[in-house]
Amino acid sequence: MIGLDLGTTSCKAILLDAEGRVAAAASESYPLRVPRPGWAEQDVLVIREAVIRTLRAVAAATSVAPTGISFSGAMHSCFPVDADGAPLADAMTWADNRAAGVEGIVRSELDVPAVYARTGCPVRSTYHPVRLRWWADAAPDVARRARLFVGIKDWILHALTGAWATDIGLASTTGLLDGTTCAWDPDALRAARVAPEQLPALVSPEAIVGGLARDVAAATGLSAGLPIIAGGSDGAMANVGTGLTRAGQAVITVGTSGAVRHLVDRRWVDPSERTWCYVLDEGRWFIGGAINNGGLALDWIRRLLYPELASDAGFRQLASDAGTVEPGADGAFVLPYFTGERSPSWTPDDPAMLYGLRLGHGRAHLARAAMEGVAHCIADVWQALPPPAGTGEVTRLTGGITRTPVWAQVLADVLGVPLMALEASDSSATGAALVGLRALGLPSPAEAGLVPPGPVYTPGSDHAFYVGHHRAYDALRGAMRVQEKALGSAAAPETRPSTPGQTARTA
Repeated sequence: MIGLDLGTTSCKAILLDAEGRVAAAASESYPLRVPRPGWAEQDVLVIREAVIRTLRAVAAATSVAPTGISFSGAMHSCFPVDADGAPLADAMTWADNRAAGVEGIVRSELDVPAVYARTGCPVRSTYHPVRLRWWADAAPDVARRARLFVGIKDWILHALTGAWATDIGLASTTGLLDGTTCAWDPDALRAARVAPEQLPALVSPEAIVGGLARDVAAATGLSAGLPIIAGGSDGAMANVGTGLTRAGQAVITVGTSGAVRHLVDRRWVDPSERTWCYVLDEGRWFIGGAINNGGLALDWIRRLLYPELASDAGFRQLASDAGTVEPGADGAFVLPYFTGERSPSWTPDDPAMLYGLRLGHGRAHLARAAMEGVAHCIADVWQALPPPAGTGEVTRLTGGITRTPVWAQVLADVLGVPLMALEASDSSATGAALVGLRALGLPSPAEAGLVPPGPVYTPGSDHAFYVGHHRAYDALRGAMRVQEKALGSAAAPETRPSTPGQTARTA
């Protein structure tokens, strides 16, 4: 089974056999475009070509004939298409904050606690009730031309099969789905200014959406009619791919962004609307929160302070430098809100800040402070969730952070919990492949044994220091937000409609 993950800046495909071995793998990158401050878009036509090249590379790398393709996709993308399925605009991504200006309007029209309790999604600008309302209010001409509003995975599935469908797992991350009934929520749709028929059909993650179209088969070297399985969101598929199968298990992922996810057997929502509850599959959910700035913050430090080094070498030197600095970075702080923040504060306009710098500070201190800042963001999410209970298992750690031991240790020390690093860079694609095998009733490896255990980072004596350091970090952030408000510089991203040639497409 091919598992294909549509990520933020690249797509990645693996061919998984029944023993859990990766028989072939390929990936292709594509740009994340920022045409205006607060916007973060992707061109789905570019993604489609990357998908074609990736599938062609996997097909050419093995003589094994795949039995199907199953999908994983990044959450929260949104854009309109016309009656022929052609995109009318580039896709908003999870990092796009343009809809923040209409968030208050949408919240004022809803019984927010009731909608949050049903959908499991805070009524914030990350989610579709606000994002779709932005299209209706700020770009009405485009919205009127829209036959459907879809996500990137929905559109790629249509490009490969000709069918429109979205799985209930990915749909549960939009804020439009009732997480108990797995049907569209009428109040959320009304606030979004869309009707049910303007959204793709809801299907199970194991649904066969259709067969591979002949033109795509010819372009990739795969068989026409090859079953295409819906799959799910990248977070849900990563849970499956890292072996999370029982309630009480938890995983922390820190890559470009970051997330904390707990598997649960009953829906749970936070009384303060700080976290989310998404559908994994029928009868299983996962709760958690996502932060905007993980490796993205370290990459900012790398680009600014290590310009003489290529990307990989720069990260290695950054990590080495951070390891030479004592906890607390000699009073230097990095508040890493380069793209605002999601959980638990939902403050898309928060800026990043460097604080406490003295003449004796150098780039090593900022490298350490950035790692600590991201760890504090993860800790805020961790503390907003109920403690994982019932399994006695160590929390799993995945993502690029696992290749940086000093950063993984900082996170363990800040949280005060052991973390087992898993080298599972393809976990979302692996999870998608497992779902695809189940969908076709084919033998598949046990999910729990797919990823071998890795090193465990145990909190040390530095945890006591970081308890106080976290309080200082939160106090500093609170002071920063007060100052931003006083200066009047926390204005929402503009909500004017795009001008031709910027984001709206012409057919």
